[in-house]
Amino acid sequence: MLLRLITAISLLLFALLLMGGQQIDQALYRSVLVFLMLFAAIYVSIFFINIIRETGQNEPSSSAAAAENESGGKNSEVKTRKKV
Repeated sequence: MLLRLITAISLLLFALLLMGGQQIDQALYRSVLVFLMLFAAIYVSIFFINIIRETGQNEPSSSAAAAENESGGKNSEVKTRKKV
C-alpha cells in the first residue's frame, strides 16, 4: 500500500517535471531521488515504531509497576514468613 503511494507520488512528480520543461534525464533523476527518500523515510519510521512497541511491551508502566511492588512486596514477605 505504502509502496504504491510512493510510486504514484514519484510518477506524478516525473510527469509534472516533464510538463514543466525539464529534460528527461533530470526529471528521471529527481523522481527516483524522491522515491528513494520517501521509501527510506517510511522504512526507518516503521523500524522505529517496531522498536518502540517492543520496548513498551517488555516494560510495565511505572504506575502499575509501583502498585505491584507495594502490594507484591508486602504479600511476598507475608508468604515467606508463613513458609518459614
